[in-house]
Amino acid sequence: MVDLFMDIEQIRSYFNDSQTVEHYVRAVANVGLWESERLLIEKWFDRDKAVLDLGCGAGRVVLGLWEMGFRRLWGADLSEGMVKQACEISEYLGADIAFQQEDATDMRFETEFFSSVVFGFNGLMQIPYRKNRQKALEEIWRTTKPGGILIFTTLDREDRLYKAVFGDSSDYDHDTAKNPNVIEDGDRHFHTEHGTTFMHVPRRSEVLIDLEATGWVWEEDKMRSEIASESADVLSFSEDCRFWIAKKPTP
Repeated sequence: MVDLFMDIEQIRSYFNDSQTVEHYVRAVANVGLWESERLLIEKWFDRDKAVLDLGCGAGRVVLGLWEMGFRRLWGADLSEGMVKQACEISEYLGADIAFQQEDATDMRFETEFFSSVVFGFNGLMQIPYRKNRQKALEEIWRTTKPGGILIFTTLDREDRLYKAVFGDSSDYDHDTAKNPNVIEDGDRHFHTEHGTTFMHVPRRSEVLIDLEATGWVWEEDKMRSEIASESADVLSFSEDCRFWIAKKPTP
């Protein structure tokens, strides 16, 4: 029997593993900012205002923001190892970015501090339990100014690939009836060269409900493949995903 961990400390342990950290470090050098990310950031973010890269890893997105001319930047990640590497890389590149270790469900940032937040590479969906993902959305809402923008990505259960995966009831990795560690419909066990990690694969309707429940106003959502043609390095790094844009309403 293969266990699917649902504990945040085990998630942290996976992302602190030296091989996982090295994978994300290589992504800073070899992948960089996706074209889809760049286009959406250009459209929605203000270069003169404070931006948080939540789940920053080794700094792939936030360093891309620096290269785009953003100067009020923060990066935060659950993993101490990722934060350490992000600090070292940004210092080497001369990028003045503040990094700190944070749990997205309970952050230490001041209320209404950021104008924009990006939670890239499906980071929100790597938080076990829907109630905790909603708590993270509430925390991001708290730390974002009225009128502020959140950009995040998810895998998509209606995507052709995942229709096939979740349509196969014989798959132990996500079957709630067979695997007692799969608590919620859409949970999945991902086996990588660096170990095994957790990902929740939502339906579009589920995300819309969670945004509304946590105070966010939906602005738009599109699959990455609908936004831009990505490089071979990006396609190798990550499968297609859905981008979400949400706004914190003004009073």
